Amino acid sequence: MSSNVTGVYFEKDANGNDRFVRFDMQRHGHRLQPLLEELGCVQAPEGWDDAMTLEEFAAEAKQMLRNKFDERGKDTQ
Repeated sequence: MSSNVTGVYFEKDANGNDRFVRFDMQRHGHRLQPLLEELGCVQAPEGWDDAMTLEEFAAEAKQMLRNKFDERGKDTQ
């Protein structure tokens, strides 16, 4: 097995021809997910399309923390 990209390994058959490619899913899984779903190998969890993006989650979490902080500030006055 050899590779010029970390986490990608080409495997050869008995004749020395490239036959398979192995991917480190922790490193490249997010890029492969759409292809694997299209092939029917994996399925996105139910409701995944309705999930928040990382940016939306961060903004909402920040707002919730700000609200909690403001509430505590009012309690001490």
